[in-house]
Amino acid sequence: MIIHPNDSAVPTTDLKVQPAAETELATQNPPEETAPPSYYPSEQHATASTSSSLAQPMFKSKPTNYLNLFSEHSSVRGEYVIDPCMNIPTSLLPPLAPEESEADRKNLCVHSKTGSVNAEIWLLNTRDAQPFDSKTPTKRTTLDLGSEHSSVTARVQTIQGAAPFLLTMSTKHGAVHVALPHSFHGLLFLTTTHGSVSLADSISENCTYLSQVDMTRRYFIGDLTMVDDSDWTGDEVRVEATHGKIRVKYVDENTDISYKGGLLSRLFGW
Repeated sequence: MIIHPNDSAVPTTDLKVQPAAETELATQNPPEETAPPSYYPSEQHATASTSSSLAQPMFKSKPTNYLNLFSEHSSVRGEYVIDPCMNIPTSLLPPLAPEESEADRKNLCVHSKTGSVNAEIWLLNTRDAQPFDSKTPTKRTTLDLGSEHSSVTARVQTIQGAAPFLLTMSTKHGAVHVALPHSFHGLLFLTTTHGSVSLADSISENCTYLSQVDMTRRYFIGDLTMVDDSDWTGDEVRVEATHGKIRVKYVDENTDISYKGGLLSRLFGW
């Protein structure tokens, strides 16, 4: 039987033949598959987490106040988190010397007679923290470290809003190493009879050399225009090393940084 193309009995279809060129292109460039979701935090999230952890460091010990530590023959080393607003009952505090009053009590006092002292100090912010104003005296956090026959090291770090601090360090027969926070803004009194004084280059670039009277050098770190004729109640460091060297740097600097103070200091740091 002969069937003509126009015959209604012939089934028809709507299939369209794809041109050869388009078919080849589709084969060479298949549609991209959607990538699976990442199981790692994004860079932005990681950065935010890191910033948060830096803003709220994890301490090795709980905050305290009016801490007094003394050792006759052993070294003293540790991390001390000081909250100057924490109330400690007087009955739990060590007795004061006869000539002392409660106003003389230090927020942190660490001493050893023959051993070394190495303190990592964190200062927490005060409840009613206000920007420092030299014309409005504020109560400073007082820190006292010392040894008679060995080295003394202090690394001070502050939480934003911490009150100004007064740090005193002393030794007769050892070196003194001081690492200051970048927020430090105040006076340095560095005294040595038979030793040397060296400042890290970063400290030297940010301080004004005021004077040297007898064996004491005086510096001011920060904006000197904030100082007037009234008593200074801002940050202050007083160091006395009779027979040892004194080294001052910022807390986040490595030990192999260069110092102003001589060739040996630049070669060996502290």
